[in-house]
Amino acid sequence: MKKAQHAFIRAVYDELSEGNIQHVLSLISEFLRGKKTNKLKLTPSPLLNSVGKEIGKLLVKESWRFKRLMKLWKEGRRDERLIVISALGEISKKDYENSKSFVLNVLNDIPDWEICDQLAVKVVVNLVIQNRDEMFSLMQKWIKSENKWIRRLAVATIPPYIRREKTESKICLQLLNEEMKEEDKDVKKAIGWALREVAKKDPESVFEFLQRWAKVKDKNTKWIIKDGMRKLGDKEQEKLKTLISG
Repeated sequence: MKKAQHAFIRAVYDELSEGNIQHVLSLISEFLRGKKTNKLKLTPSPLLNSVGKEIGKLLVKESWRFKRLMKLWKEGRRDERLIVISALGEISKKDYENSKSFVLNVLNDIPDWEICDQLAVKVVVNLVIQNRDEMFSLMQKWIKSENKWIRRLAVATIPPYIRREKTESKICLQLLNEEMKEEDKDVKKAIGWALREVAKKDPESVFEFLQRWAKVKDKNTKWIIKDGMRKLGDKEQEKLKTLISG
C-alpha cells in the first residue's frame, strides 16, 4: 500500500474515533480529488473497496464502529457509502448481530444497483454464511417488498453465496422461485445473474427449474429464462427456447 493511502486510512480512523464525521468527509473528498478517471467522473470502485477494507480491519474491535459508520453512511454519498460497505465486509465476518442490524437500518436507503450489489456481495453474503436459516427467512420478506432495491438485494446475494456454498442450489432456487414473474428490469437482471451462477454449480437443477417455468405464459418470465439459461448447455438452451416460444 502506498504511504499516502496508508496515512489517509489512519487519518480517517482517527477522525472516526473522535466522531468527527465532517472531518472524515473532508478527508475523503481531498484524498479522492483527481482520482475520478472514468467517463462518468466516478472514483474507481477498486480504490474505494481497498480503502474501506483497510478501515474495516482497524475498526473490528472498536465498540463505536457501527454508530460512526452509520453517520458516515447517512451524511455521505456514493464514495463514502462504498467505503462503509467494504469496511462492513470485514466487520460482518466477526459481528453477525450488529452487522445484520446495520443492513436492516439502511434497507430503505439504497439508491441504486451499485450500492445494492456491493452490499449484497460484501456484507449480506457473510451474514447468510453465518446464519443461513435466519437470513433466508429475511430475504424471503425482502423479495416481497415494494422497494425494488430491497428485492434486488435479496436476489443479488445468491451469486456470491452459491460461489462459496456450492451445494446450496436448492434453497437458492426456492428463493428465486418467488421472483420469476418480476416486472422491474433491474431486479430481472439480478435474477438472470443469480440463475447463471447457480447453473455453474448445478446445471441439472437449474434446467429442471426453468423447464417448469417455461410453461408459464408471462413475458417477464420468458425474459428471465432467456437471460438465466445462458450458462446451460446448447442442447438445454434449445429445448428451453422451444418451450417458451410454443
